[in-house]
Amino acid sequence: MSGFNFKQYITRVVKYMIYLAVVFFLIIGIFAITSQSGFKFENLFRPGTGGQMIVFFLAISLVYPFFGFVKKKIYLNRGFAEDREKIVDIFLNTRYILISETATTITFRHTSAIVRLMRMYEDDITIDFTDNPIVMEGQRKDVYRIGRAIEYHTRDDRKDD
Repeated sequence: MSGFNFKQYITRVVKYMIYLAVVFFLIIGIFAITSQSGFKFENLFRPGTGGQMIVFFLAISLVYPFFGFVKKKIYLNRGFAEDREKIVDIFLNTRYILISETATTITFRHTSAIVRLMRMYEDDITIDFTDNPIVMEGQRKDVYRIGRAIEYHTRDDRKDD
């Protein structure tokens, strides 16, 4: 989990380029189908903007993997072994399943095929528990959401009598 994985980055860039192209052509297709008058692609864009759109899609595809995927440190009050069951339950409650486990990492994957497709099969969340804090890696939204749940459920509850 340490270092920059260039192969994974390039894979994500290609997936996002394809994803953006598909969405773009779907929108153009919807315009063509719902158009009352004769549809012409040239009427939607100024002449010469094709190259600008390609550069825009390429730039978004190159930048998004840096912001869409994160590593988050989560401090546990106890060791991972004591909180492991709570952490696995949190993932199960958020529709993730355990797909692999090594001596220092656990990887979870979303259970919904539609969610996985919409996320271009980049929905794995990996937890590295070699040290405290544990490190979660995956898509930003889910890592932060599940990370907050783990922090909440593994805190030491004070008994105020």
